[in-house]
Amino acid sequence: MNQYLGIVSASIATFAVTNIDDAFLLTLIFARRTPTRRIVAGQYIGFAAIIGVSLIGVWGALAVPHRWIHFLGLLPLAIGIKRLLLARRTAAEPCVVTESVPSMSLLTLSNGADNISVYVPFFVMGRSKLWLVLIVYTTLVALWCFVGRWLGNHLLILRSVDRWGHWAVPLVFVGLGIYVLNS
Repeated sequence: MNQYLGIVSASIATFAVTNIDDAFLLTLIFARRTPTRRIVAGQYIGFAAIIGVSLIGVWGALAVPHRWIHFLGLLPLAIGIKRLLLARRTAAEPCVVTESVPSMSLLTLSNGADNISVYVPFFVMGRSKLWLVLIVYTTLVALWCFVGRWLGNHLLILRSVDRWGHWAVPLVFVGLGIYVLNS
């Protein structure tokens, strides 16, 4: 029983540490009134890809070279720059962000370089209980979405995003891209 509790605790800790930045992104995206099912579907698909790459790393003796993972930062950087340019041109007009499931998935995946670097050794250490780790992670993705939605629906956050969101979201994407490229 202690062994299972240890795996669950370590799973919660690794998930929380590697996804704290994702909670902020989710809050901003929910506050922009993107449909919930798109966000949740994108999160699960993107996170499944992160897990898949991590498992390939485990099973293929790190088949994906670490230096390639950094290039995932180009995606949020490009999205952020594009949106900054659009926000600059349309600053006076209200901006409605509509995210597709594929773009949400790619955003989640591109935000996952730090996840992969933590998950590969964690999965190797806990191979015998990997099924439990994956159940915990799957549950925590739902919790992260719930928290992001809850925070994103608070009046103060909604007002702030309505006022500054057309700048904040692209700046977060740019910062995320730079962080991933430099990690």
